[in-house]
Amino acid sequence: MNNKIALYGSAKKLTQIEGVLTKLFNKNNIPFEIHLISDSEQFLREFLIKNDFRLFMVSEKGTVSYMMKMYKNFDQQTTRYACGKMNFPLTQKELSDHMLEAVKSSHSCPYGIYAAKNAKMSRLIQHSDIECIYRDNTKSVFFLQSGETMEVPDSISRIFAELDANYFIKCSKGVIVNFFNIEQVSDDYKTILTKSGAEIPMSRIGEKRYFKSLSLSIAGVNVFNY
Repeated sequence: MNNKIALYGSAKKLTQIEGVLTKLFNKNNIPFEIHLISDSEQFLREFLIKNDFRLFMVSEKGTVSYMMKMYKNFDQQTTRYACGKMNFPLTQKELSDHMLEAVKSSHSCPYGIYAAKNAKMSRLIQHSDIECIYRDNTKSVFFLQSGETMEVPDSISRIFAELDANYFIKCSKGVIVNFFNIEQVSDDYKTILTKSGAEIPMSRIGEKRYFKSLSLSIAGVNVFNY
């Protein structure tokens, strides 16, 4: 499935925006199809009313306005549009930040419960409450939104197998993060900041998994080649 994108503006601005989109999507193996339009009537008549376009972008007066079609609850049945405005010239970081903000404003973590157990207690933890899980020597530690932690003897691999791998990301070795509890990502994509303020390292493979979850949240399907 290709992500169809319609861009409207002057030739010079369209070239800059197209370059940023191409680098970001190619870097993360996201298939896409860009349509460049310099005629406003054609943009409205032929592209804006078509329902198979995922993203519309208009560049004028030093800004880039966008309207992004998103599937709510990942079922491809209910749709909404996220709108916003970015600075021109566009950057990959600003684009990905706006995509994340759009997801955060329209989705919540898919419902699920993890049965955590150690020698002292058993506890049912809702997926939405989990910020991250990390390996510490011989135990795995759940870090929750409330700031609480719980240690379990289960391996990271065993825990990950029981979670939704689309939205719980192995962001680096021995660390799992809940995509829906990510507040922001650093400019170099090497660090994740969770909603509680915890900083988590992200590897190059973790970066790809992050963009996979971002794409799944917007499109409702896996549009990656892996």
